[in-house]
Amino acid sequence: MTARRTLGAGPQAAHSIRAAQADLLDALPGIRLPDLNELRDRGVLGAHPAPTPAPRRTLLAGRPAGRELSDPPA
Repeated sequence: MTARRTLGAGPQAAHSIRAAQADLLDALPGIRLPDLNELRDRGVLGAHPAPTPAPRRTLLAGRPAGRELSDPPA
């Protein structure tokens, strides 16, 4: 014969809470993730690299695509 465990009062409607409400509940375990600047200060992460500027393209007004500056106007 197998032993049966008591699983509670039975199926009930689950209480749905939103994430903003869950943040306010003390009963839920919380995990504090360190901020990236804090990790950089502690030496865990390297310095934040400066973004490399993308090469700029010159937009020439009044010139159809595919024409160079040396091409005579049509």
